[in-house]
Amino acid sequence: MSTNLQPEFIGQDFDDFLHQDGIAAEVEALAIKKVVVALLQSAGMTQGELAQRLQTSRSQVRRLLDPGNTSITLSTLQRAADVTGHRLLIAFAPIPQRHATAATRRKAPHRAVPA
Repeated sequence: MSTNLQPEFIGQDFDDFLHQDGIAAEVEALAIKKVVVALLQSAGMTQGELAQRLQTSRSQVRRLLDPGNTSITLSTLQRAADVTGHRLLIAFAPIPQRHATAATRRKAPHRAVPA
């Protein structure tokens, strides 16, 4: 079996590859959306029941369940968590320096935010 590895990618991890190709944010958004879709589908409700519980329309639920549509609001994430008996947690993790852009390398003053 022959592989055509590009020399600049040998020895890099997958995150390096995603950042180098400029698609890391897009891939992360898609992964988040897939988790939300799986969570809602595991609730075992019809689209009509989900719409009612999420206080939205069935067409909005169809868009929400569309894995290709990565647009989702925080309030929708919160309602999806509530409907499925989960708690929404959001975390900010530092970007490794090898992936940081010039803008993110500039250190902002660190302020503690109460949880």
